[in-house]
Amino acid sequence: MTYWRKAGGGSLALSLLVHAGLIALFIAIVTSTKPEPEVKSIPEFKSKQGVEASSDLKQQLRANRQAAMSKTMPKIRVVSKNPDPVCKLPDVPTEAMEPSDMASPMVGGPVSVKPGTDNMFGPPKGNCNLVSHVFLPPSIKGRCDPKVRLQKLKENGGSPECEKAVTSALEYFKAKQNPNGSWGQANRAAMTGFALLCYFGRCETPDSDFYGDNVMKGILYLVELSKSNPQGMMSENPKSNHATYEHGIATYALGEIYSLSRLGTRSLPGVKEAFEKGVKLIIDNQAVSGGWGYGGKGETAYNKAANDLSVTGWQYQALKAAKLSGLKIDGLQASIDKVVKNIESLQSKDGGFGNTGTGAYNQWSLSGVGILGLQTFATNKTALIKKGLKFSYDFQTKEPPIWASGNVADHARPTLYGWYYYAQCYFQNGGAEMKFWNETALPEILKHQNKDGSWTGTGAILTAGGDNVFTTALCTLMLEVYYRVLAPVVLAALISGVSAPLR
Repeated sequence: MTYWRKAGGGSLALSLLVHAGLIALFIAIVTSTKPEPEVKSIPEFKSKQGVEASSDLKQQLRANRQAAMSKTMPKIRVVSKNPDPVCKLPDVPTEAMEPSDMASPMVGGPVSVKPGTDNMFGPPKGNCNLVSHVFLPPSIKGRCDPKVRLQKLKENGGSPECEKAVTSALEYFKAKQNPNGSWGQANRAAMTGFALLCYFGRCETPDSDFYGDNVMKGILYLVELSKSNPQGMMSENPKSNHATYEHGIATYALGEIYSLSRLGTRSLPGVKEAFEKGVKLIIDNQAVSGGWGYGGKGETAYNKAANDLSVTGWQYQALKAAKLSGLKIDGLQASIDKVVKNIESLQSKDGGFGNTGTGAYNQWSLSGVGILGLQTFATNKTALIKKGLKFSYDFQTKEPPIWASGNVADHARPTLYGWYYYAQCYFQNGGAEMKFWNETALPEILKHQNKDGSWTGTGAILTAGGDNVFTTALCTLMLEVYYRVLAPVVLAALISGVSAPLR
């Protein structure tokens, strides 16, 4: 200090020197810390080994990115009912939350914050009316972590090849999306719903780095389609017979994203409204028999005098999404009860569901629809479910699933449309049926994927929509079944509202 004063320095000069030094140090740290360059592209090779290596690297990059995202994704979101415009909620980390009611995997009771943590986050500002917290639904939780997915694949008889095939299929969908956000060249609402369900099956949402924009555009297409039709029918031609299928599939897809979006960061305007309107339309057009059919002459193609198990399958899956969403929709439970009675009435003496003849809607193709419906909603129909499983298992062990059975002209065997349902009901049941499926149908599916990630179907039904979207979606959903479909004890608990251990 003596030398400093002799040199003419004062406190002001000392302060300026200190600040200058700190600024210089900050600049040095910033300029010396260079982020690792992001991999923008993967080199493509022409040799077989090079192509496989490139594909493996792409898959690993996606898995690493998704794993990093899943670590930062909140597992619980605080919910406010009817907040005012100035309501601002504090950021509350997951570890600070104490679920007050684990019996409900969707919506718990009043928010409870661990003692000693309140002051860390601060009180909410404005009239927030905090009343509940939301958990990530168990039907979705297993999809969003790559490690969990691979573990579930291993536990249930799948393989890493399933994940690679799914990734290739999602890339195919990305390349085939129409400028307006839809997929397919015909029946676009159904094809869009199918593609979105495949993305949701891998937890790809509007927040996804890889497919977020594709997913967002597809969702908005369905929302706008719902708005464009007074009845809320999601179809470009609401009076066509295909519209009944389209609406059920599209509603099912919106139901899944409604649950997924609770943990997202991007606003999804109109999704809740379109989904609720879609479900209400399904409920209002349920036939007296408890099923659904087409051929109506009103504003939509729904026909309350018809009872088509094929159409019914997509409607009840939309109702399942509604039930799992936690939304209060008038008539939902009553509609579900009617579905169960309807499916029960359609079972033949030998255990199959559908026509016993050789027509397109025979029980070889549609028994999976009936079995899955009972597994989804009926908690006291074990004998009927076992009877249906025995019927399907007996005929499939005699005539194992082969890719040629995708031809709808061969009515003695199920089409890929039927396979989609069998994959789910066999997974629900587990045991010998699932083991058989993994040893027969799974290799057939993996073996027949095209190099571009698609699957090419045969017959009028499997090529519906164009661009191989329908066939590719069915195969992708079957490959995702290992981590996308809930175990029966969990599903039954969620549908009935009873607590059960989660798988």
